[in-house]
Amino acid sequence: MKTVKLVSFFIAGIVLLTMGCTRDDICDPNTAVTPLLIITFKDNANITQAKSVTGLSIRKNDPDSTLVFLSTEATDSIAIPLDTETDLTELLFIMNVSDEETINGDFINFSYEREETYVNRACAFKTTYSGFQTELIEDEDNWITSFLILQTNITDEIEAHLTIRF
Repeated sequence: MKTVKLVSFFIAGIVLLTMGCTRDDICDPNTAVTPLLIITFKDNANITQAKSVTGLSIRKNDPDSTLVFLSTEATDSIAIPLDTETDLTELLFIMNVSDEETINGDFINFSYEREETYVNRACAFKTTYSGFQTELIEDEDNWITSFLILQTNITDEIEAHLTIRF
């Protein structure tokens, strides 16, 4: 008799748990969320030619120097997050991070206006960016020579938003 009650209690618990989950409890991977900044790298001598960066590290310009991106492999495009709490993201782009003798870093400031949109209970809010601007902090040893803003509104991850030339 105890076994029947235990099994009935177990089945009732499973039914209640599955009935308690709704579609809004899980954020569908296909749901649009805050887009990443898509950056492509191009050859400065031939601006239509993709060029790979080797040993790229990107860090926030903050006291903790928070790591945003790291790749020891060569890459000609990346996707990185922008700050959703402020209208400015300051990043340090370091090339050849695996070769301590030729390490070189450049500071880039990204400014924009943020707009939050409610998605649903599971995904919460997404942030989109408008008025996207970029500023390279010049120094005597910049590896980044120039950039081209491809989209001033960052609302998705379908196409590149910025091209960096070096």
